[in-house]
Amino acid sequence: MTWFLLSLSAALSIAARDVSIKTYEDLSITEIAILELFWALPYFFFGCLLVEIPPLDQTFWWAFTLSIPINILAYLLYLYAIKLSPISLSVPFLAFTPAFMILTGFIVLAETINMWGGAGIGLIILGGYVLHCKKNQANIFVPLTAFLHEKGSWFMLIVAILFAFAAVIGKKAILHSSALFFSYTFFLIFNSTVLTGLLLTGKNNWRKIFRNTPRGIWLGSLLMIHISFHGLAIASSTAVYMVAVKRSSILFSVLLSWIILKETDIRYRGLGTLLMFTGMLFITLLG
Repeated sequence: MTWFLLSLSAALSIAARDVSIKTYEDLSITEIAILELFWALPYFFFGCLLVEIPPLDQTFWWAFTLSIPINILAYLLYLYAIKLSPISLSVPFLAFTPAFMILTGFIVLAETINMWGGAGIGLIILGGYVLHCKKNQANIFVPLTAFLHEKGSWFMLIVAILFAFAAVIGKKAILHSSALFFSYTFFLIFNSTVLTGLLLTGKNNWRKIFRNTPRGIWLGSLLMIHISFHGLAIASSTAVYMVAVKRSSILFSVLLSWIILKETDIRYRGLGTLLMFTGMLFITLLG
């Protein structure tokens, strides 16, 4: 049950981030990414100083090294997909990550799931998809039909596949080190690398970025919390179950948007909420 609470905590931090970003209408996606990655660096740096360095073997090093390009590619494609297509037509495909993890988890970690766990994963995927549907859509299949001609949807599905590999390879590295050591050292390198790329290639408004220091500190803090809970949770559970529960961030984002931002687009959200909640019960009680 500890892993479940840790996963929910990670989901809540993601939801808080998503809702916060919705209020940053004066910033572009790239500027938000720079703020988040930059202000998380001090946390990861001091985290590396505080955690004990465990014995590291060859398996850790290949998993760590392989994780870096996979996560960087996934992150950049994610930003590109959001720019390329409407969020309502691209983000729903992230909900399919746990489905791909059933296969990647077996290949990399030899992890298997039972029938109830599989049913729970399916309900969470379906619920996450439904929660992203909009009231101006003709039906819930609009993102799927748009998949045929929306490049952003294609890229987001690739992102979901990459995340499915990244999560299990990351757990492999954790099993051969420790949850917090891997999490902090990995994201110290990841953030630095992605930031360097964004700063060198992007045309960013530096005054705007540095004027938003309080926002950056807030986003960096949420990222640190998310990564810490993610590492601890996935180390003590079946990877696909943990990521499926963490996808409840979609549910929390909807609830927080309704409470804080007074959003009223709730045509499918009651159904999506019920599906995700039932899926989490299946995983925690029967999986």
